[in-house]
Amino acid sequence: MDRQEVKNKITKAVTIALPILLVAILAMLIVVAMNMNKGDNSIPVFNDNPTNSTTSSTTTTNGENHNNTPENPDNNEEPDENTEPSKPIEDPSSKGLSFVSNSDGTCSLDGIGNCTDTFIIVPMESPDGDIVVAISDNAFKNCTSIKGIEFSDSIKRIGAYAFYGSTIREVEIPSTVKEIGNYAFAGCKYLTKIEVDASNSKFSSLSGVLYNKDGSTLITYPAGKSDNFVNISRDVTEIANMAFYKCSSIKKVNYHGTSASWQYVEIGAGNDVIDDAIIYCAGDSGK
Repeated sequence: MDRQEVKNKITKAVTIALPILLVAILAMLIVVAMNMNKGDNSIPVFNDNPTNSTTSSTTTTNGENHNNTPENPDNNEEPDENTEPSKPIEDPSSKGLSFVSNSDGTCSLDGIGNCTDTFIIVPMESPDGDIVVAISDNAFKNCTSIKGIEFSDSIKRIGAYAFYGSTIREVEIPSTVKEIGNYAFAGCKYLTKIEVDASNSKFSSLSGVLYNKDGSTLITYPAGKSDNFVNISRDVTEIANMAFYKCSSIKKVNYHGTSASWQYVEIGAGNDVIDDAIIYCAGDSGK
């Protein structure tokens, strides 16, 4: 076979094979394109475990979890071991005080009892649940352990001799108190001040001295005041019994009225210090 004949046969074979090769390549390209389209539809691969299949369907790319149930919901968080539990608010009222019931849901503070507090905080209720509305007569009479007291807003009455001769230092009377018995604060040699809430409708105070509301009756001058004189307003028409009991430091009375009006001031019993003091009547000089 000569060279020309061989060349003709090769050309014929290529001519026959080339279309077949092109068809095969085209078919392969079609298959690849179809597979790519299938991949875009994200058809899940199923396995024998339906639970795992469901789980895998809730997980997307980049590892993000789009399950509706959070892994650590706030309401299931475990408490911090270092966080201290909240403590109940303790009642600051004094404990161990003595009470007497009025058999109507109220009671009176009757005495120190076995309380060891030197500053008494009167509770709103007794341990039995009665509302504390009063300080009994003689409740703290001659009590040498008490230095101060805070009345609750439920107190309406302070009884006679309630703090007579005690070692109380200061007193603040709330607006709710409507009655103060005789000599309730008399003879308290350490008492330097009695203050009254301005909204109290029955009592008032001026310079630490206890008066009735309109200032016409001087009820108690604290025996612990160290001043050697006392100022008395011209509005005062009465000095209550024992108002100046044991106020031995007073040597002079500065009365802001006239000597004539002083003669009409009713001075109760037990006020010898006033009877013995020098009376200066500022009204006589026109002041």
